[in-house]
Amino acid sequence: MASSPSFALPPRFEDATFASYEPQTSGQSRALGAVRQFVDQQRRAAARSSAWAAAWVQSVRRWFTEPEASPAQGLYLVGPPGTGKTHLLAAAYRALTPDVPCAFLHSSTLFRQTERPSAFAHHLADQWAVCCLDEMEIDDPANEMRLAAVMNTLSERGVPLLATSNIEPGDHLSREFSGGRFQRFLQQSFREQYRIVYVDGTDYRRTQEAHPADASTTGTGWIGPPAPTRQAMRATHASASGPVRWWTFDDLQTATTETAHEALMDDLSTLEHLFIEGVSIQHTDDAFRLLRVVDAFYLEDDAPTLHFTARQPPEAWFRPEDRAGVAGAVAEKFGRTVSRLHALCDIRDLSDAT
Repeated sequence: MASSPSFALPPRFEDATFASYEPQTSGQSRALGAVRQFVDQQRRAAARSSAWAAAWVQSVRRWFTEPEASPAQGLYLVGPPGTGKTHLLAAAYRALTPDVPCAFLHSSTLFRQTERPSAFAHHLADQWAVCCLDEMEIDDPANEMRLAAVMNTLSERGVPLLATSNIEPGDHLSREFSGGRFQRFLQQSFREQYRIVYVDGTDYRRTQEAHPADASTTGTGWIGPPAPTRQAMRATHASASGPVRWWTFDDLQTATTETAHEALMDDLSTLEHLFIEGVSIQHTDDAFRLLRVVDAFYLEDDAPTLHFTARQPPEAWFRPEDRAGVAGAVAEKFGRTVSRLHALCDIRDLSDAT
């Protein structure tokens, strides 16, 4: 492979457990039960495989007498941002590891690979018994083809996939293209290979409970006219310790255009604080570039603390109701970015400042 991605759990989720997941809705309770059941199935499958090597006859008898779903069947958690899907994914990873070899990756890792998707999936299957795929969000039809190839190959190799997504099956970008192969995959194979569980609820990241009392590592977003928001951010910039950088939003967009994503994140990881002035989404490309940066800041332990100014709150930057077609699909996914910005930053409204 051209790169050697990490398949370990991101540090942000190292404390995620089933016990610490507190369902707020019946859908969240069902999701918790489904993921626990998935983990139990994989652990029994691993124990059965081990027993097969030691006592083949007994394992065959138990295989035919235990009435349970095929351990190769995957589980697909779908619902709005902030309802705990990634928490459950991380809890499953922690419950399985190290007894059951388990890979954890974000969909962007999959899409960055340069080798054929089926070959990448075979490499996964050679090393891991279960694959946890976070944020199965698709940005173009080519990536949908890559995803379908990986999912089919893992299924053929008997490696179950536990995935999370904000997008319901059938609502991916290929719906914009008649006869799309990914659409046919969803219609013909997906529902046979995956149990679909809907996770409802409000965005936990926007609640007071989501922000600890000691928010020393939390950034700030100032919303309102340029003068007062810039003044507020300047004051924080002046008191910030360690390496800092002040960029306009145009500077950020230029950097994401001219620098490879991994190299840019390596550069930004040397900072303690990143200040972005004047966030304003005008085009789909703007939204997608910011989405990738926010994802990295949310997932990477060594990412700098983020601060920004904007005339409007993140919810108004790229709304699905204002977009259509592919832009509308990206806008739907941008809801995750809004949710994660609320987790990364304390949003302060200075609209009435004079």
